[in-house]
Amino acid sequence: MTEAKNVLAVVVTYNRLELLKRCVAHLQQQEACPDLLIINNTSPDGTEAWLKAEKLNFITQPNGGSSAGWKTGIEQAINRGYEYVWLMDDDGFSHPEALKKLLANITPETAILSSIVVKENKPDEFVFGLPVVNNKQQPVVFARKRKYASFAELPQGIRQYPFAHLFNGALINLSLARKTENVNTGFFIYGDEVDYYCRMLQQGQVKYQLDALHFHPDVSQRVIDKIRVYYYIRNTIILNNRYFDLAPFRNLLTVGVALARLAKRNGPFTALSYVVGSNAKYVWMGITDGLSGRFIKRY
Repeated sequence: MTEAKNVLAVVVTYNRLELLKRCVAHLQQQEACPDLLIINNTSPDGTEAWLKAEKLNFITQPNGGSSAGWKTGIEQAINRGYEYVWLMDDDGFSHPEALKKLLANITPETAILSSIVVKENKPDEFVFGLPVVNNKQQPVVFARKRKYASFAELPQGIRQYPFAHLFNGALINLSLARKTENVNTGFFIYGDEVDYYCRMLQQGQVKYQLDALHFHPDVSQRVIDKIRVYYYIRNTIILNNRYFDLAPFRNLLTVGVALARLAKRNGPFTALSYVVGSNAKYVWMGITDGLSGRFIKRY
């Protein structure tokens, strides 16, 4: 094990103490061992008491959503003079060689080099499908194949992929991060990582390092709550209009994807309630606020 003196690993946590313990244990087993900072979004489950007992470096702050945690983590890394910050949620954990491989492959021109996020029980499959991208590193809209779901589907022989879902094991080059604004907390949840991806892509390369693994629970079956429906639709529409081509088509696709996920995870009758029933306001308000570009914290 070697000490990675120029790297601050930041874990953002809220109310998932047992998963946090697992994440921290794997960070402490990294072959390139970083400094560690936990951003605790005022968890009510005994997280702060555990952090104190373990003598871990942490900051407890009001729960401003994941975006506020990422912002504080990046800000702290910059203020403390680190070269890189390595960001992750509490529910995932990194392979012992992950940081070592990221550091071996990041270059001065690389804005973000991220671990690839794989299912903890099926590590050959991706938690978040890798989109097929165009020459601007934007996910394509009209294509026979739009996403890769596993390593087996990727083109043979590649070690990096020109895209990254942030912030699960993302190593950020702070010399380039200083050239753009920090994470936008107006997104609250959903979309803050896409906004940051797009802005950092203007500063340098943003890629996945395919042999640096970050394990994560499979989220494809998680029930979706009402608040997340609103923020997903609102924030994605804002992002489509701000950064991506074919925005009207992407906006229609966003609503369709939201309803399809609701039907799959919450059931078809629940999904119908978001179209004509009691939950329809979350969809229509998300569309209205998204098209207006307003960062209103409604829920």
